[in-house]
Amino acid sequence: MMATSKATILAVTFTVSCAVLYAVCTELNLPLVTYHPVIGEIDFLWKPERRGPAMYWYGWMLTSLIGATIIASMATLIPENWLQRIITFAAAAAVAYLIVYSLALFVYEKATVELEWLKWRWLSAAVAFVLAAVVSLLMPIAWNERVWPGWTWAVPAGALAVLGYYLVPYFTR
Repeated sequence: MMATSKATILAVTFTVSCAVLYAVCTELNLPLVTYHPVIGEIDFLWKPERRGPAMYWYGWMLTSLIGATIIASMATLIPENWLQRIITFAAAAAVAYLIVYSLALFVYEKATVELEWLKWRWLSAAVAFVLAAVVSLLMPIAWNERVWPGWTWAVPAGALAVLGYYLVPYFTR
């Protein structure tokens, strides 16, 4: 049985969804605001650089915080058994994406022919989505009830691992 406290559901869902949304916002460059520190201006949504670098981090954080607040608020309204299924799906999708994309990149690096399609993140995400759907539908109900406390860490851990991989070029310049 999972924790039925609305505050617990809100806090855990907010934490998990904020990590995932932040990784998505950085990868797709979806800032809600763009800050130009040299000229001291703030623009709505993404804007290109003007006289100096543009800072998107504030916009990514704002986008992920607003999105996580909406998702967490909706999670408190969902019945417990559906919430457990959603958590099972999300944890399975995070782990599956991490494994599928890592394998695709490994095969891409070792291949003797050009397999550019292996680098498509959307293909790995689609495969992970299908795998997660199969896992969450085939998982016995008794196991599904224990997923909440034991596997919620997998989603933000997967999101942060993917985010770390995306940011490797910035750390190795």
